[in-house]
Amino acid sequence: MKKKPAYLFGPFVGDLSWEFFRFAPFAIYIKKQHPKIPLIVFTRENNFDLYGDYANILVPLRIPNDSILTRNCFKVEKLTIKDYNRIANKVCQKYKKRFDIIEHYYPDIGLWRYKIRWQFPRRLMDYDFKPRRGNKIITDQLIKNTDILIDNISLDYYKDSKVINSADLISKTSTLINNYDSSIIGVLIESIKTCRFVVGNLNSYLSHLALLLKKPLICINNEKSMDEIKLINPLNTLILFEDNITMGIEKWK
Repeated sequence: MKKKPAYLFGPFVGDLSWEFFRFAPFAIYIKKQHPKIPLIVFTRENNFDLYGDYANILVPLRIPNDSILTRNCFKVEKLTIKDYNRIANKVCQKYKKRFDIIEHYYPDIGLWRYKIRWQFPRRLMDYDFKPRRGNKIITDQLIKNTDILIDNISLDYYKDSKVINSADLISKTSTLINNYDSSIIGVLIESIKTCRFVVGNLNSYLSHLALLLKKPLICINNEKSMDEIKLINPLNTLILFEDNITMGIEKWK
């Protein structure tokens, strides 16, 4: 019997921001170009919802002591290139038994190549993240009449019934998620979509995701240059610069 074609992405072992800026969006692009061809993704379970509904098969990546290892660009410390390539080849061989793998995409982490940002074409990045359905169900439970999401830079500095702090949201989410149809990052993405704007700084994952989701960002105490901002804001999402959280929210809400 002729095997069905498929695209295989992963393993992805590096930093979360490098995954949602420079790898997952390429998988989304490929899936949109070939919607009938299965997409297989091999990454950490916590990051499944960067691929969400686009992925037909999600394969959990497990690295010993992963939680305490430093992730640097496209690589993670203490994982040798040899072991990395062995893991990549193993998953490829596994799915070759069921599918005709058209292309197997995964970052090159050799020598200095692990820090090359655009190993995958920058012009082919699609940031239309669509987490699995369970994330929307959890978000609807936790966020009601809320139109402002504050990154945890503020903690308890600002209190308002229409404001939710990301630290509080993550705390509540952690007891509700399961890796079958939801994740913390999936709920955060759905929460960003729900809110009218996000308050944060340009050093946080949450703020970066807001920019990629075209959600206006009130940026507090910016320390980045315009060139650095342009790099993390490829869609030219509106950024409003303020020095004070309370002043920023009251001014723009």
